[in-house]
Amino acid sequence: MKSPHGKQKKAAKPLMSKLAIRIVERIRAQALPAGCHVGEQGLADAFHVSRGPVREALRILEREGVVIFHPNRGFFLARSAGEIPNLNIEPPVSPEEEKYYQFAEDRINGKLHGSVSEAELMARYGISRVKLMKILVRMSQEGWVERRPGHGWLFLPVLDSFESLDRSYRFRILVEPAALLEPTYRFDPVIFGQLRREHEALLSSPLDEKMPYRMFETGVHFHEQILACSGNPFFLEAVRHINRLRRLIEYQVQVNEDRLNRFHEHVEIISLLEKGDQAGAADLLRDHLERSRARKTASDPEEKTK
Repeated sequence: MKSPHGKQKKAAKPLMSKLAIRIVERIRAQALPAGCHVGEQGLADAFHVSRGPVREALRILEREGVVIFHPNRGFFLARSAGEIPNLNIEPPVSPEEEKYYQFAEDRINGKLHGSVSEAELMARYGISRVKLMKILVRMSQEGWVERRPGHGWLFLPVLDSFESLDRSYRFRILVEPAALLEPTYRFDPVIFGQLRREHEALLSSPLDEKMPYRMFETGVHFHEQILACSGNPFFLEAVRHINRLRRLIEYQVQVNEDRLNRFHEHVEIISLLEKGDQAGAADLLRDHLERSRARKTASDPEEKTK
């Protein structure tokens, strides 16, 4: 694959591609003009990393035509922030990522539950201890497994049926629109600008095997960020807890163009909040959640036959 400048592209490492995307988000948030110097040290300080990863991420952006490197001077924007297109620099799913998805599917299907030793998991999935530990740490951070004294791991409760998913939506329908009506609600243009760009990237993405996970992460970030602006942390904490529980079953919901198009409603909600119409945004959010509840709980095979 070649960049717009004819240079041969190299496969981006997962961490470097994520850092490159974060750099672009920062450039857009600051509305930097073409020709602006992109300092390595400033980015390293902003993202709490060394200059090495920043330089590698900037090399990725150089191949994408976003920045230009001048010897002895550094990196400069090749185009203004508003002219930077949506970039497809995500690396392919790694074997480790595929193994994580297998864990997730087995957990929601009831094949993983209770307390399990590392030796059992290594034997069952044909995986080394080093790779297993990386996956277990990730699952622990996401809140669906925890370490037990010794070498065992306990799989924690999650929403494992469409009935429980339905109940979670009923709770969210009560809570989320109310958060938008809080008198302390404050619209943050930087946060909502980032949400817009995330949705633009999602809506231009192909319907591939990664789409369920991409949609979940984008959706969760949207709902949590608009609640975070309420000024009332109790709304956010309640919904974060539900999002942790529903993560795995949401991966089971069928992905199609209709479901993807629902993300346009997120953008409409952003526009209403941007105009200061909290009541209109709350009404649309309530309708949006109602439609999502009806559509996703109908993904239950038993419901489809009724």
